[in-house]
Amino acid sequence: MTSAWPITIADVLQARKRIRDLLPRTPLRRYPPLEEAVGYGIKVWVKHENHQPTQAFKARNALAALTALSAEEKKRGVVGATRGNHGAGLAWAGQALHIPVCICVPRANNPEKNEAMRGFGAELIEEGDDYDAAAAVADRLVKERGMTLVHSTNNRHVIAGAGTMTLEIIEQQPALDAMVLSVGGGSQAVGALTVLRAMRPGMQIYGVQAEKASAIHDSWHAGKPVTSASARTFADGLATRNTYEMTFAPLLEGLTGFVKVAESAIADAIRLLLRTTHNLAEGAGAAGLAGLFALRETLAGKSVAICISGANVDQETLRKVLAREL
Repeated sequence: MTSAWPITIADVLQARKRIRDLLPRTPLRRYPPLEEAVGYGIKVWVKHENHQPTQAFKARNALAALTALSAEEKKRGVVGATRGNHGAGLAWAGQALHIPVCICVPRANNPEKNEAMRGFGAELIEEGDDYDAAAAVADRLVKERGMTLVHSTNNRHVIAGAGTMTLEIIEQQPALDAMVLSVGGGSQAVGALTVLRAMRPGMQIYGVQAEKASAIHDSWHAGKPVTSASARTFADGLATRNTYEMTFAPLLEGLTGFVKVAESAIADAIRLLLRTTHNLAEGAGAAGLAGLFALRETLAGKSVAICISGANVDQETLRKVLAREL
């Protein structure tokens, strides 16, 4: 392990031990119509994180982080910033563990995701124009209220929780050649890289970002952090403008490749998943499939896992996707 690597395989195994009683294993499935659409002889394995209690993989991250708190930290409560899925995960985990949760979201955030977070009992604060502005609000509340910050990316336990997904994948299908994962902050990809470095070092991982929110993709190709002026993708789980301290160096070191995809490609992937698997994916949840299409020649004949990392698309966005208005 390099000094830049934030966690070890032991951290992931410990996270799984803490969360497994509350989070049953999610399915890993193949769909012949999907494989026919992808082509190039690729076997496509779909990890259904859309079957989590919050319909997103970040339930793992949040539960791993909250179960690692001290008794005093649990009493004071936690705060986090989100566009939706991290906050829903924190709210759900807080409700399950009886820990107070405050979530900071940007103004004009997805109203259905806001509703879900409130439904799990979280206090919601709407302030700032985007995720990074909401994160600054969360930092302020740590100082004002003495709460513990659970960052969506820069948290060792969050990344370890994300790694439990890849533990399941390689147990469910040991013969995989590669994974193609969407990258927002990078917790899922770095969790996966940690597991594979220890248990499947020959397996490849490719990252995917949206063209309209490509800061980490552009930084990876530049070999140094690059900040974007905006992140205006409808795939709000990917809408970040910066790299992150705990994930950028491992992504730089560990990813085999990194692609970015157009909004139209993400919308195509949502429609294809709905038609071939009858599962709903939000933009970030379909980005892995969009990335697989971009990598088809590279991955021809391989056995590849993708992940429906979330299903929390709002009705109006889904309507536009289905009507081909995006």
